[in-house]
Amino acid sequence: MCTKGTAERVTVKGKCLVEEGTLMIVSPVFPMIEMGRSDDYGSIVVTDSADNLMPLMSQLLKGVEKVPDITPYMKLIPEQAAFFCRCYDRIVEKQRLLDGDGLTTIRRGALESMQGLIRREMILEFAYLFLPSDTTGKTFSSRALQVVATFLLTLNREYKTHRTVNHYAERQGLTPRHFADIVKRQTGFSPMEWINMYTISQAKQMLHIPGIQVKDVADSLGFPEQFTFRKYFKTHTGMSPTEFRKGGR
Repeated sequence: MCTKGTAERVTVKGKCLVEEGTLMIVSPVFPMIEMGRSDDYGSIVVTDSADNLMPLMSQLLKGVEKVPDITPYMKLIPEQAAFFCRCYDRIVEKQRLLDGDGLTTIRRGALESMQGLIRREMILEFAYLFLPSDTTGKTFSSRALQVVATFLLTLNREYKTHRTVNHYAERQGLTPRHFADIVKRQTGFSPMEWINMYTISQAKQMLHIPGIQVKDVADSLGFPEQFTFRKYFKTHTGMSPTEFRKGGR
């Protein structure tokens, strides 16, 4: 959830402006790729395992005919935003205690359980806000949507080692042209655009980390050398990684 500032992101519905009080699903199933942020941008993030979140994701997919029908973000009213902030502060406080010394095994287990319950409370509130009020008779049967969902999940896992359309088409037993047609028709972006946007988004997030070297970013993203990464980054952003760090968004 954004707590201050703004950020421009690309979703399957197109570009959106994230501002204070915007609650977002950040998942490979519903990707939100950051394209830029204001200097004062701030957010709170709570994570959970894919096994716990997939039932919720499956509910959100019910009745969907095209991926852009999904809106993976919403603007909260102040009372709703305050609830998530309070829960987040409680999680941070439990973590502070967990990071301290002298905890017995029982007390550590109790803190971890409390932290898990708070996280679960946030996820349930999130589900209540996002889930449709009526899914009676709806089923997730669109083959095209399945292709797109599988592509985005696979891209999340393999973008560091595979950045070709052919690879992701072959993973689903489709010709590159047929695969590209499905993804473009369902999302408005081609597979290559998704691959590039996802890679650049990850690169920008790493470049925001103080002290990290450009070479380390290149290595982490699977580029064979720093020069190749620099060329790739400039091709898709219009600036070098160093220029981006000096004030690019």
